[in-house]
Amino acid sequence: MDIKAFMQCKKPRRSCRLEGKERTETKSKELLQHPLGYFDMIPIELKFHILHFLNVEELSVLTITSKSMRNLIEGYRVLTPVMQEILAKIHVQNSSHPVPSEKKNDVIRTFQQMGLLMKRSTCLYSTRDRLKFVNEVLTKIMCSNTDKCENLAGCIALSCFGKFLHTVIAGWDDSECLRVFDAVCQHTAIMKNVKIIVNSKPGKHTQIEYQIRAFFRRVFVDHSHTVQDRAFWLSRILKQWPMVHQARLLYVLYGPAVEGEVLWYDVCESSPYNSEQSAAHFNELANALQVLHCYTQEWSEDDVISVLDELTSLPDEWLAENIAHLLILCGDNITSRLLVSKAINGRIRELASITTSFCVVCVKSSFSLTYVMTIVQNIIDTLDSPKDRHSYFNNVMEMFKELILDTHEFSDPDDTHENEMFYLVTAMSEFTKKIINVAYKPLLS
Repeated sequence: MDIKAFMQCKKPRRSCRLEGKERTETKSKELLQHPLGYFDMIPIELKFHILHFLNVEELSVLTITSKSMRNLIEGYRVLTPVMQEILAKIHVQNSSHPVPSEKKNDVIRTFQQMGLLMKRSTCLYSTRDRLKFVNEVLTKIMCSNTDKCENLAGCIALSCFGKFLHTVIAGWDDSECLRVFDAVCQHTAIMKNVKIIVNSKPGKHTQIEYQIRAFFRRVFVDHSHTVQDRAFWLSRILKQWPMVHQARLLYVLYGPAVEGEVLWYDVCESSPYNSEQSAAHFNELANALQVLHCYTQEWSEDDVISVLDELTSLPDEWLAENIAHLLILCGDNITSRLLVSKAINGRIRELASITTSFCVVCVKSSFSLTYVMTIVQNIIDTLDSPKDRHSYFNNVMEMFKELILDTHEFSDPDDTHENEMFYLVTAMSEFTKKIINVAYKPLLS
């Protein structure tokens, strides 16, 4: 018989060292079953408190270490007010004073890191669920329809969201990006404002026009790193509208603007004095047209030329010199295609007006008229009949005469136009020299 039967209250004798070793082994086995090891022993509140000491970039790196850590970081992101604190700082700075220019890049970089955090922490979610998170951020950050943003031109909130959005959707295919565009536009009701401006007189709703300009550029276009990406987002903005509305929207987005207002009538009333002013006025517009011209999946040459033709008629007919400035910045391909189109359609007088303006712009900018002669040669090659060619050259010289007489007749005595007259006479002289050299080249060589 076992003696233990007579000692029911007696605890079996065991070594304390062995008991400690057994407890350690048991605990180690339990920890091996937990994905986060010792970190799983800590209460959730303490885990969040520890995570609070990490910055956004460090949190995003943690999300790719394991599934359990990703779930923990996602819970921390959703349940803690880290993002709200950052957003609150931006709105306070916008409402009281603008964010210093040296700090703007740091703020935007923070939102890039937040986008990377959300991209990694929601990598297993469906597109629809991820868009819900994107719209939540947009709701908290967008202030263009509230009284918080007193200076939309200097506000960086939309730029921050744009950087955040492009970081989240990096690598998504076009169909998913289309869903993003539709979801964001629907959430903000921005298309309602677009309908208002395309059906109203240009300049009637200046604040709405600039809101549309700031929203589409800062959220979708400005953070695109490639020409293809820019063309994709511009196509999403423009393609759903008729051609005349496409031209108006393009001007709203990239036309000259100052102090939160799009300048509609400047292109119809005055022209730049030099190449620097020309670039400031028309460079963005020309770049946008070049981007669309390169995106052959959705834009044919005829589409781009039609938009350009409509564009130079908004809100009234542009000054021919401004058309010349824009075409020079657009490059040879677009310029040649537009002028050939006008030649085919028999718009001789328009061609003559643009040709004389090209000459004046080249003289003002100290460019060689060799470029103009190439354009003239293309026009002559396109015009079939000698009669049209003769008419074209006659109209060019008549246009020079009209410009010189108008400058002399309508000049203000108090404000002399000596420089303008000098440019016109010089342009006519240089053009005549070039034509004579081409016409009598065999005799002069």
